[in-house]
Amino acid sequence: MKQTVKRSLTVSVLMGLLVMILPYLAPPKLVLRLLPKDIYEAGKAHPAPSRKRQLLGHILTLIYFAYFIYIMKKNTDEIRQENLTFAEAFKRLAAFLYVEKLFDIIVLDQFLCMSSGWYQRFYPETKDCAGWHNRGWNNKQQISRLMLYPIACAVQAYLLTKGNDKA
Repeated sequence: MKQTVKRSLTVSVLMGLLVMILPYLAPPKLVLRLLPKDIYEAGKAHPAPSRKRQLLGHILTLIYFAYFIYIMKKNTDEIRQENLTFAEAFKRLAAFLYVEKLFDIIVLDQFLCMSSGWYQRFYPETKDCAGWHNRGWNNKQQISRLMLYPIACAVQAYLLTKGNDKA
């Protein structure tokens, strides 16, 4: 379980770093679409980075997703190799997803987006937007994911443990 939490934190930190450098590398419409609508509207006309920077952004994003898939595969391989029960596998899978989601909510949404002013440095035209003060701007989306995770973990745990001999 320690390895799972450690991997989840690693994936989360890498995701955080990627999110922090995306304003340098991605078009504003892509970056700002994840923020409140008034911020998106105010900043969408901001000039996009050069094609070379955008290509680098795509490459880094692909590397991140490849690493994420590698870590998920590593977690599933361990669950199979250790012959875990459904409950043990479920706990491990849920720990991975919930650690990552808590990092997303606390560090990326609440700190990076709403408190630090990070994106306002890149998109000064959004400084006066009310969305920067709306801490609940994506609550529905986050709650729906938090409610979906147990189902996804249960399905995956079942598929990974259905042939195990443990009772």
